[in-house]
Amino acid sequence: MVNLKEKMNIIKMGKDIPFYNNIPKLSKWDWTILTGSVLLLIGFLTIIPLPSEYLSISFFLLGLLPALYICKGKYNIFFKKISLKDIKLIILLLIGMYIYSIVMGAILVRLTGSIAGHSEMNTVPSLIFVISMIIQIFGEEFFKIFLLLILMYLVYRFTNNYKSSIIIGLIGSMVIFGLCHYMAYNGMILQILLLQGFGSIFEYFAYIKTKNIWVSYLLHLLRDILPVFLIYLTHI
Repeated sequence: MVNLKEKMNIIKMGKDIPFYNNIPKLSKWDWTILTGSVLLLIGFLTIIPLPSEYLSISFFLLGLLPALYICKGKYNIFFKKISLKDIKLIILLLIGMYIYSIVMGAILVRLTGSIAGHSEMNTVPSLIFVISMIIQIFGEEFFKIFLLLILMYLVYRFTNNYKSSIIIGLIGSMVIFGLCHYMAYNGMILQILLLQGFGSIFEYFAYIKTKNIWVSYLLHLLRDILPVFLIYLTHI
């Protein structure tokens, strides 16, 4: 029988996702903070849209601060050193992301006739936009992880089954994350579900595989920042 200390070591070594099975255990107040953070960010994206720079700061703070709070000083639950193996994983997943985007993009054009671009990427992005993107993506990764943890926790309470928790948690969190892009991509439901929603499986896989926020963050950042550099290069 594995005792609580050994289970905590498993979490620290990145061999299991934290919190969903009460290892380590979060209080009702902790879960309230996570849920409140997620609901606030969903509200800022859909009901009360914020200017991009304020939205970026909101994502950063509402992602990082709750994460630090629930760690109770054990920051290696989320933050671990990047290894060479992690870098190789990032490269492989980045290639997979672009292949997925190209294939899904072609399918969407075939089905709908067009693909909506991000409303703020129609012109050469400003430096402020790039900085805001770097900050916001960090918060977005915590937003996605919070979604996953909350859904996994709810499912695990009723099933006591990791497989059911991770499958339902992933599908649910990807759908919610996709729908949060409704306004940014002109309400094209099929696109935001297939590209922004289920397309986030690569970042989720990076986190689930490594249990390291830095890995999924760097993957997400590279995916979004490389097109910006290409836009700059074409305008030199």
